[in-house]
Amino acid sequence: MRVLIDSTNGDRVWTTVGVDSNVIEASWQALMDSIQFGLVHADDLAG
Repeated sequence: MRVLIDSTNGDRVWTTVGVDSNVIEASWQALMDSIQFGLVHADDLAG
């Protein structure tokens, strides 16, 4: 399974992908990557 998650900070949008044979695991990977990306790039995403 492949899961794509679109996230936003209200100004910018980013997409993360999770891949696993289990849809829950794929979703978890995409969600964790999205949160991590948002935190690491918070200053860049602020505009």
